[in-house]
Amino acid sequence: MGRSVNTPVQRSWRELWLPVCLTAILAVLPAESLQLAGWSDHLEIVPLIALLGVAAGCVLGRSHFGRITVHIAAGLGGLILVSLLYAWFMPVEAIGERVIAFLNRVVDWLGVAFGGAPGTDNLLFAYTMGLLGWVLGYAAAWSVVRLINPWWAIVTTSVALLLNLSYAPPELLPLVFIQLLVSFMLLITVSSMGRTIRWRLEDVEQGSLQTSRYAMTSIAMAALIVVIAWHIPTGQVSQGVATVWETVSGPWQTVQANFDRVFASLNPSPLSGRGLLAVQTMAPRGSFELGSNPVMVVTGSEPAYWRAATYDDYTGHVMTSSNPTATHLDRRQPLMGGIETDQAREIVEYSTTLLAPSSSVLFAPDSPLTISVPAEYDYRGDVHDYGLLKPLVPIQQNQKYSVLTAVSRASVEELRQASGAYPAWTRPYLQVPTALPRRVREEAQQIVGDATNAYDAASNVESYLRTFTYSTHVSVPPADRDWVAYLLFSSKEGYCDYFATAMTVMLRSVGIPARVASGYVTGTYDPSTRSYLVTEADAHSWTEVYFPEYGWITFEPSANRPTPARLEKPLTPLSTEELQQVLEADQSQQDFLDDSDLFDDATYVAPLPVGTSGGLPPLVSAAILGLALLAFAVLLAALLWVRGISRLPAFARAYAQVVRLAAWSGLGPRRGETPYEFARELVLTVPALERPLETVTSVYVGGIYGGYEPDTAGLRRLRSAGREVIYILLHSIALRRWSRWLVRRLHNVAHSERR
Repeated sequence: MGRSVNTPVQRSWRELWLPVCLTAILAVLPAESLQLAGWSDHLEIVPLIALLGVAAGCVLGRSHFGRITVHIAAGLGGLILVSLLYAWFMPVEAIGERVIAFLNRVVDWLGVAFGGAPGTDNLLFAYTMGLLGWVLGYAAAWSVVRLINPWWAIVTTSVALLLNLSYAPPELLPLVFIQLLVSFMLLITVSSMGRTIRWRLEDVEQGSLQTSRYAMTSIAMAALIVVIAWHIPTGQVSQGVATVWETVSGPWQTVQANFDRVFASLNPSPLSGRGLLAVQTMAPRGSFELGSNPVMVVTGSEPAYWRAATYDDYTGHVMTSSNPTATHLDRRQPLMGGIETDQAREIVEYSTTLLAPSSSVLFAPDSPLTISVPAEYDYRGDVHDYGLLKPLVPIQQNQKYSVLTAVSRASVEELRQASGAYPAWTRPYLQVPTALPRRVREEAQQIVGDATNAYDAASNVESYLRTFTYSTHVSVPPADRDWVAYLLFSSKEGYCDYFATAMTVMLRSVGIPARVASGYVTGTYDPSTRSYLVTEADAHSWTEVYFPEYGWITFEPSANRPTPARLEKPLTPLSTEELQQVLEADQSQQDFLDDSDLFDDATYVAPLPVGTSGGLPPLVSAAILGLALLAFAVLLAALLWVRGISRLPAFARAYAQVVRLAAWSGLGPRRGETPYEFARELVLTVPALERPLETVTSVYVGGIYGGYEPDTAGLRRLRSAGREVIYILLHSIALRRWSRWLVRRLHNVAHSERR
């Protein structure tokens, strides 16, 4: 009490070895999760760096130096150590040259990071994670060893692990269970260490298995709580929760956007690679594989590409989404501010059921008009310039939403005849970097050839790129090479991101507005349900080309997908009156649902569909819930039982326990009654208490009024007598009275229901 944090709390290494080992596990878990997620190369030494940070925290935490001195020494030592370890990866021989080359690489990367440009050096990502691993390991160990405080170690490592796992493969989620159990063990161990010291000073007898039993009980309860929480079905999310989530997550989204920019070329996460995260940067990446797990089921009358996001700015190395403007949308509020649509479009409603664990984007095909959940709509220069559509709260597995969209039915003939001036807001879609190699422009002009309209020009570029080899096992372009030029003239192979970017840049270089879109292709159609099953393997990127009066039209430059089907001749378009009728019918249906008992105006995410399982079978869930309630009741009773007694002198604890149990049974001492009088009254009710209760009472009276302190043997006899009194009271009075009280309560409830 009152000890300065600059003075180490002295504990022997015999007492500290278990907390230190648990702290090391907590520090290694986030580092190991980074390596297992496979974001980049050279992450395999991050767990080792975290362990070295723990060792430094233990040594410096036991030293007698001041806090500031210790932290400065740890920071400089970690910076030098981690820098030397990563300098070893430089492709030069001499150690000095490796260090100089690595420092130059760090300086170049810092210039990119603070200059607002995208970064593509993955070694610097691994280096940054190494520094973070050192800081986490050192700070966690220093807090446990020096302050005997486990919370810093638990909170910081848990946050780091959960941040990584929110982007990592779902297979790594069991690490959360390990983190939770180890955190509980550390918390219990550190608390028990302080309790043991206090017991030792007070000469309190303690069983050899007491601490371990306490730890195992707490760990079992923690595991039970986690299992219950894991299987609780996803319910509805209120608007208030959505508002709080938006406020909290807003600053983090800015951090995430900068992170995506600074480390643009990391291997894709399962969520971002599947289009389930709002990512503002698309960069060339190394080899990867897409799985076959289901992502969503979409019901609608027309096949479509399920768009997640669009990208407009090409830097020569990455595609980014620049300067979006965000606006909030209520349910069924028009995205574009009205119901006007481009020509040759058909109104279609799509209903999406998410099968993936979660999604922070809403998939909106073609030209969306309304969305059934409150959302944030990101657009760029104009409200019609679609960027991204995000739910205010991430969509969870088995939740539904619907999108009313205007699907283009423009024919080849109409697109060839499209004419007129491009809107001013499409000007950024002609942007190419000033450093774009001249060969790219020349190649684009040659491929376009003698095409006399934008459609034929786009089709020529599309057909040209479809002759390239499609592969997800490609090398990343060198840092000094333009991405598109590298694809066209060097590698001549790539995957959808490569081809969509190349087609966009080539069309822009000849004066045709184009952008990159990402999301999913149509998926597999199921005629029995009239729906499309979309899996991870359907994740895709494509090119969208703008045509005056017809809007954005999808093109497919990747050879592994078929080109979009288009009519040769136009269909009769909907009139303005017919379009208004469609929207009014949709709004009427939504108003009916809003007014019905099935939906609550305060909620906006649909509950689980009938027949879907959100957790364990009902009987198992009920059994687990019952066990959890029982465990909670036992824990609460234990806390009430020990509350205040541990602070009493050793001679008074047994008597206090007897008084507490007797009071709970309705036999507590009356006002003004002496301890001996209370004992006599209790013995009259339960004669078997006479011998042990006399020992407990006499020791208590001797300590209170005579200052008598029993020796070790006396304390042992006192505890034995106290346990005997409690045992007799429980079996003779307490359990019998409590059961009678419960029977009376049940009888009264049943009687009131009959009346």
